[in-house]
Amino acid sequence: MVFAAPIRLQGNRVWLDVSVEGLPPESFILDTGTTESLISDSWANSVKLRERGASIIGGLGGVERTSVLRVEDVVIGGTFRIPYMEFHGTKSVVDSSTRGLIGAPLFTDMDSDLDFVANQWRIYPDGRSERPGMYLIPESYMPRRASYGLTTPVQIGDFSGRFLIDTGAPRNILLDGKAARDIGWWDSERPYVPVRASGFGKGSLRTRMFRADKVLLHKFAFPRALVTLAEPDPRNGNFDNVEGLVGLDMIRHFHLSTDPKRKQLWMAPNGLGFAGTERYPMSGLWLDRKGTRIVIEDVGNGSPAKDAGLQPGDTLVGVEWNAMLRRLGGKPGDQVAFDYERDGKRGHAQFNLKPYL
Repeated sequence: MVFAAPIRLQGNRVWLDVSVEGLPPESFILDTGTTESLISDSWANSVKLRERGASIIGGLGGVERTSVLRVEDVVIGGTFRIPYMEFHGTKSVVDSSTRGLIGAPLFTDMDSDLDFVANQWRIYPDGRSERPGMYLIPESYMPRRASYGLTTPVQIGDFSGRFLIDTGAPRNILLDGKAARDIGWWDSERPYVPVRASGFGKGSLRTRMFRADKVLLHKFAFPRALVTLAEPDPRNGNFDNVEGLVGLDMIRHFHLSTDPKRKQLWMAPNGLGFAGTERYPMSGLWLDRKGTRIVIEDVGNGSPAKDAGLQPGDTLVGVEWNAMLRRLGGKPGDQVAFDYERDGKRGHAQFNLKPYL
């Protein structure tokens, strides 16, 4: 027997429809990077789902106190019914368009296929047959039962480690603070894009995005893949038993299949092209608000902003926050110009956005 739940790739998320307690289906996100399934507090209250207790859970954005709800009659994709599930009610559901997240345990505890070509999550309650043409990922199930996560070996140059397979992370690869220190790129002359990594919780991590010569995910090569590093610090985004995350930008190019009885993950390339999946900010600037001031926090090596002479600590003059963010998020060739102050002196910067990694 197989249940085929429709999924859709949209906005770098894996979306599926979920109904609970006889209510109409709502949009949820499949997130294999989280142990817990989450549900929007405000929506849960509006439809009168019952709270059973409280808990504290954490993610990239920090820790948060959550309510615990025992939700009955959960139907995944209009086809697979679960008598009841435990959800954590939270304000931090990552995307305002979703009612919640379906965590890793459903995918890792039952024989399942995640198929981005057929747009299906297939569930085999009675087990699945052999997987011809697929490759076994060694030691893919995390050692602690409570983690429920799946991992894969990753090699970036001379650095290698195990990384969590996280469909809830939109980018390619994220190295945690310890791994970022080990790879040694943070303070090098390599071109980078300053970005922030966010997830569950209210906070975010200071990160930088680099281009690797090649990334190996098990035996599968990704030439010139983008790699994001958390700021090197043992406290920054560290994960139990892994060195970082493999995100959806990379995962979407594979067919995944789980065998929980044997604690095995199988993968095979699915033929999906890379066109349009690579995105990053093209100015090289990261801005911060300090009171009423807009201050440059970081300037990427090799970026248009760096070539224009801008430096961390420069204060923008005569610009509005949201308008400036829209300008910095423009398309290649768009011109950005503004005045700034440094050490009490006024300057003018002008540059054109371009993909520079």
